[in-house]
Amino acid sequence: MRYHYRRGVRVFAYGAVVLVMIILLVGALNFVFLLAGAFVYHNVDTNYIYGGSVMDALTYTDNGYVLDEEMERRFKEQDQWAMLLNENGQVVWSIRKPKELKDSYTQADIARMTRYYLESYPVQLRVWEDRIMVTGLQKDVLWKYNLEFPISWMDFLKRVWFYYFLINFVWILALAFFFTKRFIKKREQARIEWIAGVSHDIRTPLSVVMGYAHTLEQDEKLAEEARQQASMICHQSVVMKELITDLNLTSQLEYSMETLRKEKVRPAEMIRNIAAEFLNDFPSEQLVIDVQIVPEGESVCLKADRQLFMRVFRNLINNSRKHSGQDETVRIQISLWVEKNKCCIRLRDNGIGYSEEILRGLRKKKRGTTGNHMHGLEIVKKIILAHGGKIQFGNCEEGGSYCLMMFRLSSFLFHRKACEAHFCSEAGNPNL
Repeated sequence: MRYHYRRGVRVFAYGAVVLVMIILLVGALNFVFLLAGAFVYHNVDTNYIYGGSVMDALTYTDNGYVLDEEMERRFKEQDQWAMLLNENGQVVWSIRKPKELKDSYTQADIARMTRYYLESYPVQLRVWEDRIMVTGLQKDVLWKYNLEFPISWMDFLKRVWFYYFLINFVWILALAFFFTKRFIKKREQARIEWIAGVSHDIRTPLSVVMGYAHTLEQDEKLAEEARQQASMICHQSVVMKELITDLNLTSQLEYSMETLRKEKVRPAEMIRNIAAEFLNDFPSEQLVIDVQIVPEGESVCLKADRQLFMRVFRNLINNSRKHSGQDETVRIQISLWVEKNKCCIRLRDNGIGYSEEILRGLRKKKRGTTGNHMHGLEIVKKIILAHGGKIQFGNCEEGGSYCLMMFRLSSFLFHRKACEAHFCSEAGNPNL
């Protein structure tokens, strides 16, 4: 249903906004941590001594190899060591070499230390003609392993990385939507329970006021003026009771918390019953209701909540009767017809029509501050939307207002223009 679809879109948009805010917050925190890590790492001395610089500072003399004083000082400050191997793998020079290391190495030893460690010491090798310069650090200072990946595996990663991140993003978005929806549902439930609780608390003192007012109204010992005032109190109490009921119904329909007791109903039958009910209550010089139902409309059935549907027609007729804006007879035309797999019901009156403010308010997705005139129409709108129907309010060129309700009778696509041609037809009643 379009009504529930719009609510779902709003919830999804809210969840998406929350998700984006979370991503931005996490990104900002990670950026701060990255800067902090960079600052800490910047203060760590990683200026290791490598074989090339050692060879440049090493000089061969008659007494053997001699290292200049500056490089020797750097070895002490950075707690590093080095040794020079000849073509036979023998150590011909060293500085600060750990005592546990050997003075001669085989080709297998040299091959192993090029990839891994030398007796748990991280080392790096630099070949210099027929000599090998080995520079090393102390244990547990440097992590040193060679990583290898097949080219086919790297090509596979290049192809799937985008989909991997896309799937993860969709999962995060779905979870955010799920938890956001639960949060909103709990909040809506709390709001409805609060409204229901307040309404229940008001009903008890209101019933007492109505009882005493009715007693005073029937007391013949009171002055006529006092009895009229009691009658006014009783009448306004009934209005307040109806407003409380409308408040509960409106909040439940707005948040889809009203349980619809759907059954197969015949709109034609309901329209006639409602018309007869009002015509029995009001004389013909005050109210005229003209019911026009096409033959094929007599057998139309809708799956709906009967009580809520009756409420729709009562609200519309009462609205036309109370807000017609004239003293002459209120004339109402109720039409029902079937066209292109849809049932169309239109109620039209001969009043002054809806103001632009009322029409703008009824077209809004969210309801703002409204008067009593619009209050009943809002309930009508929410009931029709909750049943999966479409509704439109407007004014006719000849005068008066209309309310058009449309319901699908099958899965065929809905064409709205076919019904709009019937908005202001003059069939049947020249006074409309």
